[in-house]
Amino acid sequence: MADPAGAAIDRHLAAELRSVLEERFWRPMVEGSTLEALRDDHVDGGGSGGHAALFADHGIVHVRDVTLGVVDLAATVDGILLPRRPPDRREFVVGLAVIIAYVHDVGMYDPTPAGRRIHALYGAHLPFSGDMDDVIDRLVTDAGPLVRRIAAVDAAAPFGVPSGVVLRELISLAVAHSKSAVPAPLLADVTALRTLMRHVVLTDLDEHRGAGALPAPEDAPADGRGANARWYSDPVRDPYAWLDSPHAAHVALVDDAIDAVRLVRAADALRQRGTTLRTSAGHEIFIDAESGSAVVALRSKANDRLFLVRPQSPVNAGEANLRRTFVTSHGNLRVALHRGRFSSPAAAAAACAATASAVADIGADVLGAFAFRRPSPDLDEPRCRGSEMRLHLERPADEPGFADDLVAALAQRDPSLAARVAVVADLEAAAPAERDRYLRGTMVPPDGDEAARILRALGDGGLKVTAIDRRRAFEDVRRVGLDAGEVLVEAGTWPAFVYLAVGPGLRAKPLGGYADDDVPAWFPIGVTGVVRRAERNGTVVADVPVEVVMIPGELFVREWFHPYDEQELPGLLEAEIGGADL
Repeated sequence: MADPAGAAIDRHLAAELRSVLEERFWRPMVEGSTLEALRDDHVDGGGSGGHAALFADHGIVHVRDVTLGVVDLAATVDGILLPRRPPDRREFVVGLAVIIAYVHDVGMYDPTPAGRRIHALYGAHLPFSGDMDDVIDRLVTDAGPLVRRIAAVDAAAPFGVPSGVVLRELISLAVAHSKSAVPAPLLADVTALRTLMRHVVLTDLDEHRGAGALPAPEDAPADGRGANARWYSDPVRDPYAWLDSPHAAHVALVDDAIDAVRLVRAADALRQRGTTLRTSAGHEIFIDAESGSAVVALRSKANDRLFLVRPQSPVNAGEANLRRTFVTSHGNLRVALHRGRFSSPAAAAAACAATASAVADIGADVLGAFAFRRPSPDLDEPRCRGSEMRLHLERPADEPGFADDLVAALAQRDPSLAARVAVVADLEAAAPAERDRYLRGTMVPPDGDEAARILRALGDGGLKVTAIDRRRAFEDVRRVGLDAGEVLVEAGTWPAFVYLAVGPGLRAKPLGGYADDDVPAWFPIGVTGVVRRAERNGTVVADVPVEVVMIPGELFVREWFHPYDEQELPGLLEAEIGGADL
């Protein structure tokens, strides 16, 4: 059976090389996370606390997931959060990001606290080790986008070291996937980044392990030392000299390389969680509504034994409650949750704290990845400034107020991140076509002329708009265009939105044998389904191109739905009679 995910990766990294990297560096993490490995470690005197069998996947599925995320994210943010590049440079950025992704977490083979602390540094050392020589040789032989680019840059501005060393240096930037190892501001400070990279790579891993803390640029020794110094004639002058070189060809290479790092940094944070959250050995991790904590379902290799274990770390619970995290085409981070309703206040508080921790970590990684950049001398600026990215947190359908509690918890953890959070409507139950349409739509500002026109039209059409708080009502309303023949809503689907057509052109096809009907402009579509929370009772199609306003269903019920009381009806009827054209 064809593997579409594998094929998407193989366009940037040969399948044979991918297999070598997976089996050599990622398979051991799978084998070390089994129930049998946990048992054997216990027999040898090791405890279960912090064992790889009880925390989230860092195995083969994880690296494929992150790498595929890199490829998808590169397409999403091209020209949006990253500058739009010529095809050859874009191919280089994605190709480098893919090989970096296949190196980024290899250090997690050591699940001890010290091993986890320096795992990113291991990724920087691996390209310089003999363990990866055959992979480097194959990349050079294949002469793909990375090697071609290095040769072109070397011809314009010689590196002063062999091209194979530059390739190893580029791959070693995998260390920067970690915000702990490489703080986000260093992505824009190439001099400090060069100092740090030199320090990381020319200091042996055993010395890093014994240091007790991750290295910082200001701690870098003045002289080159460590086994990796053998790659350089002058370990002080030569390592990563291109990183802060003023030559235009080097500057362009640096911009492309750092943007590759941004993709990995963000894609790693956006990895699959929720119902697909598993350990490296494939054991499911899920959140328990009774306690708000996580449970790991440990299965034997023979699949004949099952142990349900509640790990002590709350990290798994927060990750298990995340349904989906992604960057939108408007350049914002969007987070959807599985649930907000738990069996007791204590369980809800525990789940809220764990989820806030997970969201804060993702927000720091993704927003930080794009927040710091130096102006590019040869590329147009991206449409969105990374420093202005927002985190859109969806209200869970079962308990919308959980999102507000989550924002309060985020404010305690990271006030700067909480200031960039906007609570928005839940989209997860929407039909995929409607959700995609909404996400590409244009926001309707609450204080603009368009919002005033919408309210005026709805008021003229009979809706009780005097009770609407304009600021809250338009917090997540969008406008989008439909093509002729496009299905707006399908009968039987979940009513995720109320629609308003800006002009005529929609035709309703109700169920139950009733005749088709033209929908006039500004007539609300989908109100009954949204309010009663039942599937749609008709299909609506665009006969001609038309723009529609989309109001998320939860938002409509909360801010727009204001029925008239019966005692108001006589006044309404008198107004209708008085205004009628008799």
